Amino acid sequence: MKPILLEIVARTLTSFGQCRSCSLVFEEAGLREKIEENTFREYPPDLVEESKRLYTWIEELKRLYRHRLFIRVIDAKSFFGFYKSLRHGIRRYPGFIIEGKETCTGWDREKLETLLDKYVRQDARACFQPG
Repeated sequence: MKPILLEIVARTLTSFGQCRSCSLVFEEAGLREKIEENTFREYPPDLVEESKRLYTWIEELKRLYRHRLFIRVIDAKSFFGFYKSLRHGIRRYPGFIIEGKETCTGWDREKLETLLDKYVRQDARACFQPG
C-alpha cells in the first residue's frame, strides 16, 4: 500500500535553522532557541499563529493516518508554490492537494479528512482486487 501524497501549499516561516547543516551547527553552539525566538519576532503575529496552527494540524494528520500519508509542505512564496497555486487554482492558504488530483483550501478539517479517507479507501480496495 503506497502512501497518499498530500501537498500543502502555505505561507511558511523561513529561518536559518531549516538547513540541516546549519541546524546542527546552531544546535551544537547552543544558539538554536535564540535563533528560533528571533525568527518568530520578525514575522507578523498572524503569520506565526497560522504556522503554529498548521504545524499542529500536520502532527495530528501524521498521527491519524500514520504510514498511509506522505506530507510535503510547499512555501506559497516560492516559485514551486506559485506554480502549484496556479495549476490547482489555490487562491486561499493553506491549500491541500491530494495525489495531485483534488484540492481543498482553508481550515476545513472535515473536508480534508473526507478527501483523504476517500483515497485511503480507494487504495485499500485496489490492494484487495484479484490481479
